[in-house]
Amino acid sequence: MNYKILERDAKLGDYQAQKQLEQRREQVEPLPIRDALGYPLTYCPSAIPAALLSDINKMYSNISITAIDTEVSIEKESFHSCRIEGATTTIDELFDIFKAKRTEKKGDKMILNTYRAVKYLNLTSRRDVDTLVQLWKIVTDGVCDNPNLSGERFRKGVVVVGTHEAPDVELLDYCMKQFFSFYHGDNLDNPYIKAAVLHFYFVYMHPFCDGNGRISRLLTSDFLIRSGLENFSALTLSKTINETSHAYYEALENSENSFHDVTPFILYILKTVYDNLYEELGRQDKYIVSYTDWSKEWEH
Repeated sequence: MNYKILERDAKLGDYQAQKQLEQRREQVEPLPIRDALGYPLTYCPSAIPAALLSDINKMYSNISITAIDTEVSIEKESFHSCRIEGATTTIDELFDIFKAKRTEKKGDKMILNTYRAVKYLNLTSRRDVDTLVQLWKIVTDGVCDNPNLSGERFRKGVVVVGTHEAPDVELLDYCMKQFFSFYHGDNLDNPYIKAAVLHFYFVYMHPFCDGNGRISRLLTSDFLIRSGLENFSALTLSKTINETSHAYYEALENSENSFHDVTPFILYILKTVYDNLYEELGRQDKYIVSYTDWSKEWEH
């Protein structure tokens, strides 16, 4: 569902657009997490294909990983996550970066920082505000953009990313309480859907002056691993996000709508997990499911 188009057309008097929006209003359900103004985020369970969730579970259960796979994945995850943020380092340069700790270019330093942030998450069991602040310090060490917006813990001042204006600084403490209450709460059963909501909310509140995208992607994989899906330590979700970055930002924008319905981003993350698992199983010469291009399915 493209909210931006539907909401525009509905305002212009398009009856079909109005009808679609009204049907969606009746289908969405509140999530136990509220935005900065106190409105609950919502999602539409009926819009999430059971076949997609089933195929993800089938593929995940057939993944084989080793300790070497995990180490290589951390390096590649760091690389692709930073490429999304504009790093120009090439995949062929990774060996020099990790072997010689090369930091000649900003992109090299960004990748090393992100790698160290993953290692930090692997060593600490705490998941709280202090953990996020430490992550931010590691990720932006020596490569921080917008340092003039850096506060003691969170950013200071207004931040606009694309069409999104992040919540006022005064509301960040409230947002963080919402984030971790949801993170640690016994609420959504499906870890993939919950990880998607957490990812969206972190980007929505945009708590730091820089590094928010990299941290949100680190937290997504980390949450899945901590939910018992340990094989995600050897997968590289940022690779798939990097390859579909336009759809990534479109899904984020589309999830800011009058219903606070984050289903567009949930579907994007589910497709990302699906495509990543399918590619990895293909590398292992295991074809567990017939491939479905879910983005095309949702166009119908």
